[in-house]
Amino acid sequence: CHCHDDLRPAATSRDSRDHHDNDNDDQPRPTHHQPTSQQPSLRQPPTMIVSIAEEMNPTRRNTMEDVHAAHPPGSWGAPNDRATFLGVYDGHGGRLIADYLEEHLDDNVAMEWAYAESEQRKKQGEMMNDDGQQQQQQSKKRRLGEGRNKENSSDNNNQSTKSKSEIFEQEGEIIQKALERAFLLTDMQSKMDGITTSGATVVCCVVIPKFSPNGKHLTSISIHAANAGDARAVLSSRTARPLQKLCSESSSNPTKKSSSTSSSNESSTLPNPELPNELPIHHGTPAVRITHDHKSSDRKEIARIEASGGIMIRGRVLGVLAVARSLGDHGLKEYVIGRPYLSSTMVRIQNDDSDLNDDDDANASEKEQSPTVLAATAPPFTDGEFLIVACDGLWDVMRDQEAVDFVRNHVNEHGKGSREKVASFLIEEALRRGSADNITVIVYWL
Repeated sequence: CHCHDDLRPAATSRDSRDHHDNDNDDQPRPTHHQPTSQQPSLRQPPTMIVSIAEEMNPTRRNTMEDVHAAHPPGSWGAPNDRATFLGVYDGHGGRLIADYLEEHLDDNVAMEWAYAESEQRKKQGEMMNDDGQQQQQQSKKRRLGEGRNKENSSDNNNQSTKSKSEIFEQEGEIIQKALERAFLLTDMQSKMDGITTSGATVVCCVVIPKFSPNGKHLTSISIHAANAGDARAVLSSRTARPLQKLCSESSSNPTKKSSSTSSSNESSTLPNPELPNELPIHHGTPAVRITHDHKSSDRKEIARIEASGGIMIRGRVLGVLAVARSLGDHGLKEYVIGRPYLSSTMVRIQNDDSDLNDDDDANASEKEQSPTVLAATAPPFTDGEFLIVACDGLWDVMRDQEAVDFVRNHVNEHGKGSREKVASFLIEEALRRGSADNITVIVYWL
């Protein structure tokens, strides 16, 4: 098992290519960095703690077709210099497209993110111009003694109390737009660059911590996820829930937003009939699936494929692929699309220190009642919450909750120092359970 376990400061340069699995590469693995002792501030992003492991599984596979990316804040060109990028690319039919994604997908996410923000600023500028004209009219009415009532004050108060929720929703809309565009753009670019025979299932997450205005306290963590295929991201958190308003509906209409619980999250705690029932599932910390598996057995995906003129043969798309969405696979692109499932999730943190900004406390009650934001109690900088990003080599033999329980139990037994190596132990467990595929696992500690 090739294991890369990292405790890397955010200032580390972009180095995911150094983690790239290469049988001919005899270079030493990156050395461990010690965590910074400084408090996170507005000018210094927090330390990034991530455990990464990959395994070719040579008894079952002749080649390693998985690739991963883990870019710390400030290293990959994102408009927000606190944002971390995590990605797992599970290739099939060769690793050309997986290597291509490692080289280009995060760059395209950063580029499309910047473009989406510029679009938003332009839209806001137009709205401000419209608001300015309305304010001029209202000012004229007030001078004439009209329009003086308490409704204006009440409306202004409502806008101020909802501002943080609206800001997060706006962030989710911008980054989801960037992720979707980046998936589709990278897919088209790979075809233009002549990569036509291989494909990859893809999962990536953009993780952004939010701090109080003085920069001393973590107040929340937002996670924006996208996937195509059966690579998956699962969050372990007592305090997080997906913002359903910003979750793609897993249906034949991939762009439609759902205000109710999405089927991907509903299914995250349901047993997979294909898995052996080895261990009892216990729910000390809930596993929250923030992606959706696009398998060829999904009824809605089958309906979409058949509506496009495709057929299912022996449970595979045209008898070839066992997944209904991927990047690459251009010979099947009419049926195996690259449009991703999208979600945004917030881990809300309440810090008891007295010097927190009053505005955070003032909005707490409103956020508890909001349908899109969950306010919950958690110790400062979370009590060991984490995100698992992995290919189907793990998920074929472990349920979401089993993987979360395994990681948490391992750390509880061996101490926080074991966080840096837990991905390799998760892979060992998957091998013990009989995984027949390449396995790549990223465990990112929030």
